[in-house]
Amino acid sequence: MSNKQKHHQWKCGLAAAAVALTGSLYGSLASAGSESATPIYGVSAPVREQLLQLSKAVQAFSSHDVARAAGWSATISDCIVSPAGGMGFHVANLDELEGRPFEVSLLRPEVLMYVPMEDGSMEFLGVEYIVPYTPENASTPPQLLGQSFQYNPFLGIWALHVWTERHNPLGVFASFNPSVSCEFAESGE
Repeated sequence: MSNKQKHHQWKCGLAAAAVALTGSLYGSLASAGSESATPIYGVSAPVREQLLQLSKAVQAFSSHDVARAAGWSATISDCIVSPAGGMGFHVANLDELEGRPFEVSLLRPEVLMYVPMEDGSMEFLGVEYIVPYTPENASTPPQLLGQSFQYNPFLGIWALHVWTERHNPLGVFASFNPSVSCEFAESGE
């Protein structure tokens, strides 16, 4: 296998690991100070402000059609679910990944996460950030939003999920969300 093929295979695997973690957090942050806001526990004021910036940056992608039109059209995973909860489908903009240096950027996540709904629509859940695992970063995981990325040995990446659109009772940065199900996913989606 050529280096170019390996790089492409790695990018596809990397993209498959990315999970968009955007759920009810946007509403919680947008209505901060109101009695109806869902509290975000264990998050400092500066991180809360960054989460609000992220939510605003990806707000347009609450429409799956808008995301597709903007180039987020490569579904790089099946609808992911585990006993701990779900992640949904991972969707990437491969043009954004091609030739892009892998530097963590708050407002440019690598992957968006969606879950199919009973009516056939796709609900935007959140984002996932990914960084290749290298000998240089093997002992020090990347960090963003005050969180260390988690190592995924299967894909050889560091990953961080951020649930911005759907509340995750396990936490804003948990990998899986028990409120996410792939019940309405069709095989080959």
